[in-house]
Amino acid sequence: MALLQHVDHFILANTFPYRRKSFQKRSKLRSPQGWHWITVPVFGNRDGAPLRDVQIKTGERWREKHWRSFLYNYRTTMYFDFFESSFRPFFERSWEHLSRCTCRSVELLTELFGLDTSVTRASELDGAPDSLAGIVRATGAETLVVPEALSASTGLPSGAVQPLAYEHPSYHQNFDGFEPGMSAADLIFNYGREARRILADGVTTPSSEHRPH
Repeated sequence: MALLQHVDHFILANTFPYRRKSFQKRSKLRSPQGWHWITVPVFGNRDGAPLRDVQIKTGERWREKHWRSFLYNYRTTMYFDFFESSFRPFFERSWEHLSRCTCRSVELLTELFGLDTSVTRASELDGAPDSLAGIVRATGAETLVVPEALSASTGLPSGAVQPLAYEHPSYHQNFDGFEPGMSAADLIFNYGREARRILADGVTTPSSEHRPH
């Protein structure tokens, strides 16, 4: 979300390969015991398949379980009641494909944070590019911003890539102590729109006059 806030056009890579041990199907929630995973169940071992081809096990009650987890861990936060009516419909919708579910979760958080960044799914671009180089060509972007750890593996000239360095700021959470790397929902439920300042505080890449693609 910090990267999304930092740029002026954010591409959701729903044409890229699915990676089983990534955040494409799971996230972390803060809990009294520390934190725990919430995971969307999918059919088979589809590691490496295009994300948009991965199907969700619709017969399982994961949406109900995830919603109960959010209620248990966040209903007493400062802003949960304020965002609940916008947040809850995500769990009332029947999801069949992981890419649509994952993309919508990012789009929803963008709306809750009140960010004005343009968000586009890669499948909506000309040619539905499935590589970073293809996305740069399809968007005409002058600069591609990626997390610092990925900047050396983009396959693009170094001058066209801007690494985004991020140092996770600590903030007040709903339980004692601080756990980094939680879902961005953790931050928005605790801080409301003030969460945008905390996101920006973690970015150590120098800002430019115009936000990059």
